[in-house]
Parts: sequence; structure tokens; C-alpha cells
Amino acid sequence: MVILLSISIPCSICIFIYFYRQRKKTSNHQHLTLVLVILCFMDMIINFPFGMIYNRYRKVIPATPSFCLWWNWWVYSFITAFIWVTAWGSIDRHLLVFHNTLMSTQRRRFVFHTLPMVFCLLPCFAHSQPTITLYDFVMNTIIPLAIITIANVALIVRVLWQKRNQRGDWQRKWKLTTYLISIAILFMITWYPKAINNIIYMYTSSPVSLSLQSKYFLFLPAILEMILPIVSLYFLSDFKKIVFRFRQNTIIPQNLNHQTPAAKRP
Repeated sequence: MVILLSISIPCSICIFIYFYRQRKKTSNHQHLTLVLVILCFMDMIINFPFGMIYNRYRKVIPATPSFCLWWNWWVYSFITAFIWVTAWGSIDRHLLVFHNTLMSTQRRRFVFHTLPMVFCLLPCFAHSQPTITLYDFVMNTIIPLAIITIANVALIVRVLWQKRNQRGDWQRKWKLTTYLISIAILFMITWYPKAINNIIYMYTSSPVSLSLQSKYFLFLPAILEMILPIVSLYFLSDFKKIVFRFRQNTIIPQNLNHQTPAAKRP
């Protein structure tokens, strides 16, 4: 975690600089990148230090009921917001790529693009109740994971179908889908083992399943959060030029009309 955080946090800051300097030119398909990186950055600087302290000393610091209640609220609210924003982003990418007329006016962009994403950012977990554990797992893990998987598979199929039939500007559409497909693959690698193992434990109460969950699978989503800003940075166009102000040196040819005197013969 220390190694990944030392890379991911500077990458996140560079992404914020990029979007600040591009604030007047940011396109709709880049909003998902910005929101996801903000969420990951907030969790890395707020939640991860307490988790690292717990893993180091094997106790919660500070060990008070109010802090534990706040920590649980933050963790579960963040997880719900993070996974549902990605799920909606997977649907939203279909609208941006194949139905961009829905974003033709400011009102339509608010209704079909901004409002659903804001709604996904407003979960609230006051505290855990055993009677709603199954509902919480299905509603906030299984359903959004299924949406992410199905929506991105459908996105790939639609773009490749247009490529096969040489219809539309499929190359531009493929470029718009590659970032989201990369994030979806990371979600499948990090979230599916945890979700499947959780289902196994719910129906078998296997101690092996519990051990795998607590020692390994529980930390996979945290790896996703730390890798996501690094991956996001790769997909930002003209990143070096905008953030670091790199400019390509241009060689200006001399004036062709300027004639140098001919050399005298010896």
C-alpha cells in the first residue's frame, strides 16, 4: 500500500492540475474520470491511513465508538458511491457514444448525464443491520457489478459491429470506450473474487472462505482504488503538454530570399 500510494497520490494531483487547466475544454466523457479519481483520492487520504495503522498495530486508533461509527459510515458509503458511479458511467458511455443527441442541450445534459451521477454519490449508511445485510450485498455489490459487466461487454460488441460494417466513425467511438473497458476489467479482477467468495461464505460458513476474505479478497478493491488514477492518467490526451507545459521545439528555416555572397575562388 505504501508503494502504490506513493505513486497514486501524485498521479491524482497531476490529474487535478490537468482538469483545472482544461476546465473550459473538458468534454462530457471525461467527467467520469474526474469523479472516480476524486473519490479514490479522498479515500486514500482519509480512510487508508487508519487502515494502515490498524494493520500495523492490530487495533483501531482512536478506539472510540464514535470514531468506529464514523469509519464504518465512510467505508460503506464510499464503496457504494464508487461502484454505483462506475455502473452508471458504463450506461452513460452508451449514451455519449451512440446517442449523443441526448446531450445536445444543457438541460438534457443535466437530466441524462449530471443528475444520475450526482444521485449515485448520495448514499448514506448510518449503521449496519443484520436484517438488511443480504439486501445491501445484492443492491450495492451484485447489481452494480452486473451492470458494469453487461454494459461494457455490450459496448465492445456495438463498436466492433460498427467496425465490421464500416458504419460511422467507429475509431472515435472505440477511443471513447477504451478507458471504461480498462476500468471494467480492473473491477472484474478485484471485485468478483470478493463477491463470489462472500456468496460461498453466506451459504456454507466455511472457515477457509472467511480466511480468504479477511486476508486477501478484502483488500483487492483497495488495490483498484490505488491503480485507477495511474490508469486514468494514461488515457488523458496531451497530458505532458498541459500539466508540465512541455513544448516541442520548432526549427524555423532561414529566409530563402536572403542570399549570402558567393565565395571567391582561390
